[in-house]
Amino acid sequence: MNANPTFPGARAASLLPLLALLIAIAGCGGGDEPAHYEPKTVTAAVTTVERTVVPRLVTATGALEAQNSVEVSTRIMGHVREVLVRSGETVTAGQILVRIDDTDTVARKRQATAAIDEARAVFDNAETNLARFERLYAENSVSKSQLDDVRTGRDRAFAGLTRAEANLSEVEVQLGYLRIKSPTAGTVTRRLVDPGDMANPGQPLVMLEQNNVMKVRAGISERDIDLVDVGGDVRVTVSAVDYAVFTVPVARVFPAANPMSRTFDLEAYLPNDDGRLRSGMFARVEVSIGSREAVLVPAAALHTRGQLTGVWIVNDASFAHLRWIRVGRAIDDRFEVISGLQGGETLVLRADQPLVEGDRIAAEKAVN
Repeated sequence: MNANPTFPGARAASLLPLLALLIAIAGCGGGDEPAHYEPKTVTAAVTTVERTVVPRLVTATGALEAQNSVEVSTRIMGHVREVLVRSGETVTAGQILVRIDDTDTVARKRQATAAIDEARAVFDNAETNLARFERLYAENSVSKSQLDDVRTGRDRAFAGLTRAEANLSEVEVQLGYLRIKSPTAGTVTRRLVDPGDMANPGQPLVMLEQNNVMKVRAGISERDIDLVDVGGDVRVTVSAVDYAVFTVPVARVFPAANPMSRTFDLEAYLPNDDGRLRSGMFARVEVSIGSREAVLVPAAALHTRGQLTGVWIVNDASFAHLRWIRVGRAIDDRFEVISGLQGGETLVLRADQPLVEGDRIAAEKAVN
């Protein structure tokens, strides 16, 4: 026998408090009913979306480069004495960029100058002698042969003077080659030598760009290239620069495909008066190759929730319904709808209070 027997009546008595508690909890929960939302009437401005004709665009990616790039070099070998510019510096036409050691050439110039002085003295003496012989010949004091010999001597002296002057001019030209000047106004993009370097004929010393006008080159597929015309407008967007959107004509279409990309390149030129555009920046080029129909919605009608985009549609009974759509590119202040709308729907542009699914819309006015 068990030392502590449990009687059925005692067990039931011990369960009564727990049963009472469960009944109380169930009674409390069962007294509430789910809340029911009552639709409200919202005053809103609405618009009707229609299918419209938009340009059919092909988008290509290109890179910017200066319209003109210049490699500045020298024609004479020599050690670099000075480099007078830095990368990024703006220079003017004729400004000295690099000086090459001119010690030998300056010495040659002094020699050439001395040779001119000597040749001029010889020539002046020959001129004086010729004048004297001409007077003697007029007095029949010298023969015609003697006069001709003196005149020949004068001519030789003149030729010697001319050679000396030409030699000096050549030396001065060589001195000019040792003072490397900018052939045009522009910006220094690269400095390729430093003082003490040996400069060789034809070796680039400084790279310049004329960046007041930039060039963009983009590749178009062989399927679309026949639809692109020189002079037709393209839209160029440089995303790295704020508000850098340009509509410019196509300047050139290459007749052969690029062997690397197998696309056909086109070129267009962008104004860069403020200097914000730089070589190497990426650009998006949109080329119009015809037209097509599309549904456009105003930007004000769009609502975003995370990665989703939707619009409030007003049905025939004037109730609001949120429909999720997929949008594409922006055209002015509207966006193209890729899916979700067919055209003809009435959308809410602005409401005087937040909308909830099923709200009744009191149209303030129709906006077309």
